[in-house]
Amino acid sequence: MLKHWYQAKKPHKITGKTTSSRTDKQEPSAVIKKYDAIVAGAGPAGLTAAYFMARDGLDVLVLERGPYAGAKCCGGVSIMADHVHKLFPNFWEECQCERIITDQSYWWMTEDSVLSTRFQSVRLAAAPYNRFSVKRSNLYKWLADKAAEAGAQVLFKHTVTEVLFNDGQAVGVVAVNGGSSKYLADVIILADGANALLAERSGLAAPVSAENISLYVKETIALPSSVIEDRFNLPSGQGAIIGLIGYPTAGFNGTGSIHTFRDSISLNVGMPVADFAQAGFNPNELLERIKKHPHIKTLIAGGQTIAYGGSLIPEGGYYAVPKLVHPGLMIVGDAGSLVNGTHGINLAMWSGFYSAKAVYGAKTSRDYSVRKLSLYTELLNESFIMQDLKANAGVAKLMRDLPYAFDLYSRMANETAYQVSRVYTMPKRAKRIMIYKKVTSMQPVLKILSDAWKALKVIR
Repeated sequence: MLKHWYQAKKPHKITGKTTSSRTDKQEPSAVIKKYDAIVAGAGPAGLTAAYFMARDGLDVLVLERGPYAGAKCCGGVSIMADHVHKLFPNFWEECQCERIITDQSYWWMTEDSVLSTRFQSVRLAAAPYNRFSVKRSNLYKWLADKAAEAGAQVLFKHTVTEVLFNDGQAVGVVAVNGGSSKYLADVIILADGANALLAERSGLAAPVSAENISLYVKETIALPSSVIEDRFNLPSGQGAIIGLIGYPTAGFNGTGSIHTFRDSISLNVGMPVADFAQAGFNPNELLERIKKHPHIKTLIAGGQTIAYGGSLIPEGGYYAVPKLVHPGLMIVGDAGSLVNGTHGINLAMWSGFYSAKAVYGAKTSRDYSVRKLSLYTELLNESFIMQDLKANAGVAKLMRDLPYAFDLYSRMANETAYQVSRVYTMPKRAKRIMIYKKVTSMQPVLKILSDAWKALKVIR
């Protein structure tokens, strides 16, 4: 299935056409009213945009294909408290956060070993905090409630299938809910997720490349709160996040993670869809593989699986960001590939906020041209979002150029640590020479230096 998906998603040339051909043969019903803005998708980016537009007095409609906000999501993530606090002051008093993250670590793994870097600090537990673990469904529901309370109309079970154009200007959408309906607005905001199908169908962006999008599988495992705190050595109410590198992705560049919640933990692992297609194995096999690792097996022992799912995450970086502003239309969040390493939901929310500012400016001047809506990209470019993306623009290419990096260097690091830990009946100088020979037999010195130089040029 993944191989077929990979072939179907190969990029094709954009023609610049600004109209889309209807695939739904049923004629949409008559328009009931016209809105100031329509948001396609009730994720963090779309709902944040809807909230701030509605708060500023605009008439906003959100259309979401799921039965409720977060219905398509599984597991949880961490959110950067300061970023969200600036948008929604003291959000932790309203949003159902799971744990305050005070323990952050990375595991460089092989099949039988872990070399870890770990940082713990009580300072991270002080307001306005640093990170929280949250369940996606709770976060999305909270944002949907905020948008609705501000005055936005949120319709669920409405799948947007098409953007409507008039002389190249976006003027509305067609949504399906049993039958087809037409909704008109001055501005359309596409927040339909990593696949970005609406932009593709409208001829506004190329299909998402299988090299630039990763598939992650996720499992939530229930455990008593006291057990989680005991196994992860955590104070009450505090949490840990562990990044997993090397072994979890079976020789390919990808990552895994462990998030601790109040009474459950989440295991995630994934890699680019193109790598899944090349490897030919089922994504679930990665998750089952990682659950059997001796250092993870003890963490989840006795737990019960309560949720399982997957998600697509755009990881093409700066060069994969499409044109974000079109006449009467903007693209936000994952649909615009606005994701950068540890920042996902945070960047999505800020992109929604900036798009809302642009819509408000366009509304006051009654000008919905690219020139006016480009305030959105101006704000993005001045913010940490695009600056971070640009600074790390070469990471995606680096991962393609060094497909062995995570697996090989995890093995080298663990082998070095193992040999250093062993006690031999030989002089220390002889032991150092032996370790050097073992490591350089895995990767020649000049190749190590070359790879390090490539990484240093990219990571800034």
